[in-house]
This record gives sequence, structure tokens and C-alpha cells, in this order.
Amino acid sequence: MGFSATRIAILITELMAFFFVTAFTTYFISHAGALQMTAADTPPAYFPVIAYDGNRERPDAKNYRVVPWSEWEGLAAKRPGASLLLPERSGKIRLGENSEASFTTAPEGESRQSVELTWTGNNGEQQVRYVAQARTIEPRYYRTVTTNTLLLGAAIGFVTGLLSGRVMRRRWLAQPGYFAPGAK
Repeated sequence: MGFSATRIAILITELMAFFFVTAFTTYFISHAGALQMTAADTPPAYFPVIAYDGNRERPDAKNYRVVPWSEWEGLAAKRPGASLLLPERSGKIRLGENSEASFTTAPEGESRQSVELTWTGNNGEQQVRYVAQARTIEPRYYRTVTTNTLLLGAAIGFVTGLLSGRVMRRRWLAQPGYFAPGAK
């Protein structure tokens, strides 16, 4: 392989190391930092929940709301028909220009549902699991991927790509005699 082809192969390898390590590290940090909660725990104020306020016989995407737990109590007071029990088993909802939510539910006995919600918006991605009743929840799991998580993953990916490229350049592009004993 020629000198130029070797340099191109090293550059491609550096970039691939950067992208793979960034993605892996970002998701590793988000999973390692996820909150595992018990039924007795109260949800944090920023814990997102999905509510439905509309005709339960014919669900419509525009009747879903995803709000942080701190805002749910105010929404529930203003809209007495709103419920945390969802009429559909799964769905993907567009919630504005830069936000969308996807959810799946499973029955957990009478008037209870297990909900898994992924909310993607301007500030990153949030994934939660909870058991919903009509007006309350029992939080189970909360994971986020924010800009800070991504930046930390990118920094680790950059250093990994840089060091792997440096090792490959030293090994594959070294001039004959450069590392010879006594060479100056």
C-alpha cells in the first residue's frame, strides 16, 4: 500500500474510532447514570409522563400530552378528563417541531398500566418506565441523553481516535532507521 493510501486508511480508522467510541460512551454513561426507583419513591419534578385527554374510543394523536411530573398536577387540575391511562398499546406522536414521543403500554391489573416512554426533544432524549394509574404514577426507571452526555462521549471518542491514529502513523508511516538504536 502506498504512502497516500496508508494515510487515508489511518484517517478513516481515526474517524470510525471517534464515531463508534462517541456513540458507545454516550449510551454507556446514560445507562450507568439511570435512576432505578422503587414503588415508594416519588418521581422527580422533571420526570416526563404521557397523558391522554380525549375520546378514548377513537384515540387521536393530538390529544396526547407529554409533560414533566411537576406540570402534570397543574394540567390535571385544568383538564379533569385527562388521564395517565392510555387508550392505545403503543404509538409514536409528533409533539411540535422538534419533539416526538413513542410509548408502549401493558396492563398491570385493573386500572393500572405499565408505560415505557421515550421522549426526544430539544434538550436530548429521555426514557422512562413507570406504572400509571388514572392520576398518579409509580416511577421505575429514568434515563437521559443530554448535550452534556454527548459532549463527554465526544471528548472520549476524540481522544481515542487521536491516540489510535497516532499509534498507526508511528507504526505504518515510520521512516526506515527512524527508530534504530543510536539514530539521532
